[in-house]
Amino acid sequence: MRNLIIVIVLTVFTTLYSDALAQTNSGNSFALTNATIIDVENSRQMENMTILIQDDKIKSIKSTDSIILESNLKIIDLNGKFIIPGLIDSHVHLFRPKNRKEILSKLLYSGVTSVRDMGGDARIYQSLNKEIIDGNLNGSDIYYSATIFGPTFLKDPRTKFAAIGFEPGSAPWMRLITDETNLEIIVEDAKETGVTGLKVYSNVSPELLLKLTEFAHKKGLKVWSHSSIFPSKPSDAVNASVDVLSHSIGMIFELEKNMPLSFNESIRKSVPLQDFKNTDVSAPEFIELFEKMKSNNIIFEPTLSAWSMKLRNSKPNNDTKSQKTNPTKHLSNAAGKMDLVAMDSWAKRITKAAYNDGVMIAAGTDFNSNIKWVQDEIILLNECGLTNIESIKAATLNNAKAIGIENTHGSVAIGKKANLVILSKNPLENIENIRTVFSVYKNGIEYKRTD
Repeated sequence: MRNLIIVIVLTVFTTLYSDALAQTNSGNSFALTNATIIDVENSRQMENMTILIQDDKIKSIKSTDSIILESNLKIIDLNGKFIIPGLIDSHVHLFRPKNRKEILSKLLYSGVTSVRDMGGDARIYQSLNKEIIDGNLNGSDIYYSATIFGPTFLKDPRTKFAAIGFEPGSAPWMRLITDETNLEIIVEDAKETGVTGLKVYSNVSPELLLKLTEFAHKKGLKVWSHSSIFPSKPSDAVNASVDVLSHSIGMIFELEKNMPLSFNESIRKSVPLQDFKNTDVSAPEFIELFEKMKSNNIIFEPTLSAWSMKLRNSKPNNDTKSQKTNPTKHLSNAAGKMDLVAMDSWAKRITKAAYNDGVMIAAGTDFNSNIKWVQDEIILLNECGLTNIESIKAATLNNAKAIGIENTHGSVAIGKKANLVILSKNPLENIENIRTVFSVYKNGIEYKRTD
């Protein structure tokens, strides 16, 4: 018995000593101690934990009581604080606002460590990311897309504004495709500009969408699609195995028999005619759609913030100067013909139905001129029935999966990037506490507001 006790003591001592040796202050190492971790991977909270960070990654996660730290290691006591993964906004448009750098900085200090930009000039995103990497700009990392569309979308002014120096439809990041297009070249050209995925926007047939998705996936690119890519329906995108389906409003066209040929045409003529108020989200067509989304691992990004009457009636988060040069004014004018209250209600109902059926939900705001905060989207998702932790997961791990960076981002886990948000209050007790940002870590560097 005595020998057994000695063996146990030696084993415990060896383990603790090994841990202590591992916690050396090599490179840029420090420890966050006594915190509660919100573990989105396992849907739980872990109390009294210590995270060891070395350089830009999480090296270890252990109970504070079970770890011995080197005396010369920088220790940050977060007693009473809560740690969530760095937030990700999976739907932004940074091309239009001129104060992009200011916006990226505000997003970072609010807790958003990464964004997925859904259409614009790749040259701008390349430049911004370089400034961030070089340390000349404190901002969220940008994962951006190439916009793909058919001939009818050439009428949209964005095909010119986002591709200055190119003929409309010929820029690698703003590309026209037809049945005669060499899709392999289109995909290769887009990838060379540094895009993470292709955003399929409008006027792409089901057959062409299927071929495009196959080529993109072979080249390691994601395919991010509008829920309706007129004339293609949501089910056409799902059958093509796109990676993410965006916009709850477009889901209603799954029931449409006469699909418009273009996005702009649908906004002007078809969307105002849809019966958002009375359409049943439990119709067989939607149930079948959700089942296919689950089987194909397709993520649904409803962008509730884009239609929320709650946010629309609140004060703007940023100045509105950029609206004076709105290149899509014709689309804004069409909104006057729509029942926005019914559309907001529909957006929530179809999101709830998809979630209840087991579809993975992502959190994107779809901001283009003024900042929309992903915290608002998290709260709106919570109002749709997502639990507090599932709402947070939508803006962290699920968004990382939407981008394709889930192996390095999206959760508080060993080996992942040290992208963390420190909250003063527990978001699992009240989802509004997602706004109580105390500090932010991106790649192991702290960003803390001083105002």
